[in-house]
Amino acid sequence: MSRVFKVIVADDEKLIARSLSRRIEESGRNFRVVAQAGTGLEALELAREWMPDVVFSDIKMPEMDGIGLISRLRELNPSIFCVIVSGYSDFEYTRAAIRNHAADYLLKPVNREELAALLSRLEAQLQAREKTVVSNREAGAEQIVRNVMAYLRENYSRQIDFGALAESQAVSAPYLSRLFHAYAGVSPSRYLTAYRMEQARKLLRDSNLSVGEIAERVGYPDPFHFSKTFRNTVGVSPSQFRQSGE
Repeated sequence: MSRVFKVIVADDEKLIARSLSRRIEESGRNFRVVAQAGTGLEALELAREWMPDVVFSDIKMPEMDGIGLISRLRELNPSIFCVIVSGYSDFEYTRAAIRNHAADYLLKPVNREELAALLSRLEAQLQAREKTVVSNREAGAEQIVRNVMAYLRENYSRQIDFGALAESQAVSAPYLSRLFHAYAGVSPSRYLTAYRMEQARKLLRDSNLSVGEIAERVGYPDPFHFSKTFRNTVGVSPSQFRQSGE
């Protein structure tokens, strides 16, 4: 289900603001009017509070006009869609607003069909942007997991500082653990242990190194700890595994 997009309506004529808000709410689209403002400054303060997706603004308002509001909103959050609502006599203002990156404009009195078409366009653009953001976030998360996997495979013979590893990916250690588990099905430490045991089995099977030497090679300075971990993972001791010739 698509999320509901937040809207602020700014117009110094309260009846117009209420009427436009009601039409937006009754449009059947995924928009909710979270606030109404009577001045440009009030609209800016409300935008800071609500962080809306869309702002409908009259051109001519006290304290700060619509063009000034658009400029300030873009400083606050460039992704806000700003829609100018103006009279025919304000068309030069409207052109200036469009040059200042207004997403669209409506002429007063607002026509229901034109508003419906505009809301449909805005909804489609906002939903497309949401999908892009989610896709980029997921791609970034997957890349972090791949980076960590590669690091663990390349450095399994060393002592791993998972806090520093998380920091290298610009995330916290708890977040990295949750993220890694979501993609790999195990925590980073369990992934490392499994990889170390895989390398240990190869060395036990294909080399004449002692158990102590193999322990060091796969990141365990303490042979007892290595043997205990190996038994817990594989089900037999390193010596028994070697004797079995598996």
